[in-house]
Parts: sequence; C-alpha cells; structure tokens
Amino acid sequence: MKKTILFLMSDTGGGHRASAQAIEEAIQHLHPNQYTIIIEDMWKNHTPWPFNRLPDLYGWLTGPGLPLWRLMWRVSAYASVQSRLFTFIFPFIKQRGADYIKQVQPDLIVSVHPVMNQAGMEWLNAAGLKAPFVTIVTDMVTFHPSWICPEVTRCIVPTDQARDRALKFGMPAEKLVVYGQPVSLKFAASNRDKATVRRQLGLLTERYTIMVMGGGEGFGKIYKVARHIARQAPQAQLIIVAGRNRALKHKLEAVTWEIPTRIYGFVDNMPDLMRASDVLVTKAGPGTISEAFIAGLPPVLLGYIPGQETGNVAYVQENEAGVYVRRPLDVAQLICDWMTPGNDTLQHMSQNAARLARPQASLQIADELCHFV
Repeated sequence: MKKTILFLMSDTGGGHRASAQAIEEAIQHLHPNQYTIIIEDMWKNHTPWPFNRLPDLYGWLTGPGLPLWRLMWRVSAYASVQSRLFTFIFPFIKQRGADYIKQVQPDLIVSVHPVMNQAGMEWLNAAGLKAPFVTIVTDMVTFHPSWICPEVTRCIVPTDQARDRALKFGMPAEKLVVYGQPVSLKFAASNRDKATVRRQLGLLTERYTIMVMGGGEGFGKIYKVARHIARQAPQAQLIIVAGRNRALKHKLEAVTWEIPTRIYGFVDNMPDLMRASDVLVTKAGPGTISEAFIAGLPPVLLGYIPGQETGNVAYVQENEAGVYVRRPLDVAQLICDWMTPGNDTLQHMSQNAARLARPQASLQIADELCHFV
C-alpha cells in the first residue's frame, strides 16, 4: 500500500506551490509511483469564510498595497503578536482543517508555507493522529518567524543564513538541515552551451542576450526596463517573459523593437531561456534567483517584496552574484557598461552565481522526506 505525503500550502504567490511540485517531481524521480502525494491549499479549501478569501488579497498587498504589507509583516513578526493572532484565529479554522487531515490519514505532513506550521501541527493534534511533520522554508534569508515551529520533526532551510535565523527563532539545531531551494529538476538537467540553446530557440548566437521577466504573473517594471535596454544596447538581443500577464504581452507585441526581441507568455522551457541568456532582469523572488544560479546567470534585481525578499537582495550582492538596481534606466546603463569589451564583470558574477547554486536541493529534500515514511 502506498504511503501518503500531504503538502500543506496556500497560493499566496506562485512560489509555494512551485516548491511543492518540485519536491513531488523529485520524489517520483527517485521512487516512481511509490507514494501518493497531495498538494493542498489548506487556507482556501479548508477554512471558513472570510478566512478562505484572505489569500486573494496577497497580490494587491504586494503590489499597490505594499506599504500596508510592510507594516503587517513587521508587526506580526513579534512573538507576542503572533501568539495572540493564532490564539484568536485558530478556533475558527480548527475543525475543517482537522477533519481534512483525518480524512487523508497522511503518513507524512510537509509544510511549504509560513502559515501552515503552527496551524498544521494543531490540525494534526486535533485530528488525533501522529505523523512526522516537516517544514521546508521556501524563503531564502529573511523569512518570517511564523515559519518556525520548534515542535516539528525536521526543518529544512535553503541557506546558511536562513539556518542562523531559524536558530534565533528557537528551532533546535538538531532538527535543522540546509539543502537549498527546491526547484524543478529540469534546471539541473539543462546543461547545454549557450550557442546551441540559442540556435534551437531561434536566437542570434553571438549577441549578448538579456532576459527580462517578472515571475509567473508578469509583475514589475518589465515594459519600461525592456524599452530602455532596446534603445540603449544595440549590440544585445532581448528575451521578455510576460508570464500570465496577457495585457503586458499584448503591449510588448505592439512595439517595433530596435533590437532582436522574443516575447513569451507563460513558458515551460525556462531552463533553456536562462541557459541562453547572459543577464536576467527580474524581481528578487527566491525561486527565480535559485534557478538563475543553477544556470550561472547573474540576476539584476529590480524590486523586491519587503520582509521575505529583503535578505535576497543582500545575499545576491554580498556574494557578488548579481546586483540590485532601483530604476529601469539605470538597468540599461549598467548592462551596457558590462558589455563593454574588456569588462569582466559579467564573467565574475556568473562564476559566483554558479558557486551558490544547489542543483541537487530537490533530490536531497525528497530523499530526506522519504526516509520519514
């Protein structure tokens, strides 16, 4: 009989589900068809109204409502505030969550979301079940304290800096392990040289290739930065990924571009697009940064979510694996400087990015989880 692994998450941004899917892929790679794996949005599907509507606010909070998000993140980081909030909310969400856990009867529970740790442990207890509980922190450095529940069986973090933070928040050292950020195995498997990948993508092989993207939802100043690069870098070519943002894709497609430009919507060949590129311009999401590192692709970070992504910027810059730039105009000027003959900045940052890469993270995490069941 197959063992059941239940991933608890919530679709606040795409990174939590993507992390769970990357680990699922790795488990199936190591042990094909040996486990039943369930990835469940507990907050939307198993909490009552109005709590189940709260994740829908995330996009607004991390966009137009960013000042409010910053305030909420800082205030809720205090242990006393966290405790009071949880004590107030949990009675309202207890029964449905516990009923679902009891229905699934998981052999292992895995949290890939900060809200699912304390709540997940309480749901498991309320269901009257005993199963190992593993937290996989999917924020790179400055994660929210709600990620840490000392009672869990194991806590897996992506960086040494994250391990130090987990210790600070009370996680026992013997429960901590550093494996890296879980990303799809496709990124580790994509190891062809740039010229080959560019030819297959229909790109010019000798031109500097700049990729601009804003995650799966196409957030950020993609249009502005791409236009500045096209006007100021005649020796380059552009790859622009609009993600699910159809309005942005249509706007980009309406432009007469000054340099060779390829425009994509949501893609499933991101490893190849990264391998073909020399520079990535994007927001400071941990998954995208980790994918870029595996490709040896230095990121130019243009924007970040205060709180959980603040440390990502410092991590990239301190390791000289990329830079943070505030204005789209400055991005174009910086890239033009890097493309100047004799400037070895790109090569230096590319080597540092590759040094930080953890291409086996998903496989190591998967192997760890399977040992618990």
